[in-house]
Amino acid sequence: MKNLYHSDMYQFNFPVKSYWEDTTKVNLNLEKLTKDINCEIVIIGGGYTGLSCAINLIKNYQLDVILVEAGKLGWGASSRNAGFCSFPPSKLPFDQMVKKYGKEETKNFYFNSIESAKYTRTIISEYNIDCDITGDANLVVAHHPKKFNDLKEQAELYKNEFGLETEIYSKDEFEDIGHGGTEQFGAFSYKPGFALNPIKFLNGMAQFALSQKLKIFQNTFVNKIEKNLKNYILRTKEGSINAKKIVIATNGFYQEGLIPQLNSRVLPVISNIILTRKLTDQELKQHNFKTFNPIVNTKNLLAYYRKLKDNRILFGMRGDLKGSDQSSKEKSKNMEKQFKLIFPKWVNVSIEYSWRGFIALSQKLAPSIGKIDQEEIYFSFGYNGVGVGSAPWSGKQLSKLVFSSNSKVLEISKIYQGLPKKFIFPSLRLLYLKFIILYYALRDKLNM
Repeated sequence: MKNLYHSDMYQFNFPVKSYWEDTTKVNLNLEKLTKDINCEIVIIGGGYTGLSCAINLIKNYQLDVILVEAGKLGWGASSRNAGFCSFPPSKLPFDQMVKKYGKEETKNFYFNSIESAKYTRTIISEYNIDCDITGDANLVVAHHPKKFNDLKEQAELYKNEFGLETEIYSKDEFEDIGHGGTEQFGAFSYKPGFALNPIKFLNGMAQFALSQKLKIFQNTFVNKIEKNLKNYILRTKEGSINAKKIVIATNGFYQEGLIPQLNSRVLPVISNIILTRKLTDQELKQHNFKTFNPIVNTKNLLAYYRKLKDNRILFGMRGDLKGSDQSSKEKSKNMEKQFKLIFPKWVNVSIEYSWRGFIALSQKLAPSIGKIDQEEIYFSFGYNGVGVGSAPWSGKQLSKLVFSSNSKVLEISKIYQGLPKKFIFPSLRLLYLKFIILYYALRDKLNM
């Protein structure tokens, strides 16, 4: 199995050193698979999608499910993300989506996306998860005066087409309730939206799943899948699983070569995060950083950031194109410079953590939920960096498909359903990404 990035990105034996990992100590007492076992359904991937799918299969359909994770449970994006519960999970602007899919289907997609963000909040309550929720809305900040009118149009769209609660703030108004800085020229807010601690959310889902008798094996890397009559045999280093159905819930960390029909469909894109030390109240006042709501700006190569409960500032951007530990260090240093250009009065604030992970893009630029033709293999991936607000809901929808089996139809937007097209010359995916980044960087430089 050949990976796109440097091998440093795929060290499953070690949890990624992050603020979330360092400050969240929960022992789920999970073992790795060391023998041959059988089940009805095996789920590969122990993140939000896999856990949600498993929980719903057990709760709603009383099925025999096993979940395996190559690293520590939630080793991928589910334990590394910034904790933003937002929507929609697509890189296509509304008007372009309308041109491609029609207005009715696009509106269905947005309604499903809003429903999915609400679902995340629902399961936090239902499963009684303590995951450090902050904020009650999402914020989009104009990084340049030219972008403020775009924000007003987006706020009107959300309000008029979807009945969402939105609020528009001028530069001065936002400085009073949000923050200042060199790239703040007004903002708008929309609900639903909030932020959370991603590992605490993951662990809460896992604890609920275990209470429903889900069997979970971590540090269990599936390196081969064979078909035996109507069943599948999943091979690991120390054991195997004989199952009737397989669910692939690996998102950006899908291992090319495992399922031929899924190869070349995903473009994993590195996203990096840096985190400051705790800021004093006086330091926060230097940029009037008051809001706990999660924030993205309007750049094509956007920055995303938020204040944590302990007054640290989390700041994220797209990562490098190599994936080595060295390239990550270099990217983090560059990000620190960008962060301090936006908030120049914090030039002496130190960065205490930096880490990275993958977001998953596809040619569809929207999530893909479905079943492989002629096989009992199911999938959900491609959340475009919006997994907190879309992956648990997608896992629930996927469970309905797994249960029904013979029907490939879900009562959700068709945009979500089915595989995206394969990338042409898939070995050149990173080259395509490089050109896209250069194009977006030029547009940002011209404030387009």
